[in-house]
Amino acid sequence: MCIAAPAHVVEINREENWLYADFGGARQQAKLDLLPEVEVGDYVLIHAGYAIEKLTEEAAKESLEAWEELLEILEEEDKQLELERNQ
Repeated sequence: MCIAAPAHVVEINREENWLYADFGGARQQAKLDLLPEVEVGDYVLIHAGYAIEKLTEEAAKESLEAWEELLEILEEEDKQLELERNQ
């Protein structure tokens, strides 16, 4: 199973056919072969080094909010497991 989170395009190099996208502070390079129309400021999904889907800003923000909720839940579960181990 593959899970992809939205990334915000922050730089494009059309001569070399790649982009840099930001994942909440982490930057990743990806090829533009599948999405040549992408522009700086767009949101994309990246898989295996390729930008595979362009997202609307609304869809990207909804997905990012869901990721935030999931990460908060996982963090709480980790804290609970740590407490149980230390008892």
